[in-house]
Amino acid sequence: MPDMIKLIVDTAGQEGHGSFVYVESQKEIMIGRHTGTTRLDLPLYNQLVSKQHCRITRQHNEVYIEDLGSKNGTELNGQRLQPYRKYPVADGDQLTLVNGLVGLRLERGVDFEETREYRISDLLEHEIRLNDYLQNIQVSGDSITLSKKEYQLFKMLYNCLDHFVTREQIVREVWPERCVEDAELVGVDEVNSLIYRTNKKLGDHFVIKSVYKKGVYMKKQSQNEEIDTVSPS
Repeated sequence: MPDMIKLIVDTAGQEGHGSFVYVESQKEIMIGRHTGTTRLDLPLYNQLVSKQHCRITRQHNEVYIEDLGSKNGTELNGQRLQPYRKYPVADGDQLTLVNGLVGLRLERGVDFEETREYRISDLLEHEIRLNDYLQNIQVSGDSITLSKKEYQLFKMLYNCLDHFVTREQIVREVWPERCVEDAELVGVDEVNSLIYRTNKKLGDHFVIKSVYKKGVYMKKQSQNEEIDTVSPS
């Protein structure tokens, strides 16, 4: 019986918490940047990923990866791939995109317990409701009301759950009125303060973290997990 193979996205240092897709024999997995219009098997929420970045194919139990001419590259064990050439992927090989910013991992098993496998986004659809008009979040029986900027930040990070966004992206999304000529620039302290205030209101449900030189990401808060967040200096 052929192995079941699962392709998992490892981002933000949270192994196993990313999106995943099953790699079926004789089928292709198209990977690229989420745009809302392009049809992808595994969409990624990262602006440095190309719209059609790379492709995973499987022939029997052999898996291959092919870069599709992406701007920022695909790497196999640290070596950048030549575009439009298929490379075999062995168990334990390291697959990364855009110089290691996004990781991909293959997991094999004869019988995955599919009834216990869920994407994080699927789970949250049943736990959380967003009210744009009231800028209110209903999550696990709690009601959280945010300011306009806090709500814009939360909604952006929620749509990119477990994936990095840059501070420049946050500024463009939350302060569009200040991304025009002659407008006052949004400072680092202002962004940090917004993240800190939003974190405080999210309490035990979500946590926003910042990683030096990579960006900001949000994940669902686990019980008994210590919160290490950005605070204004």
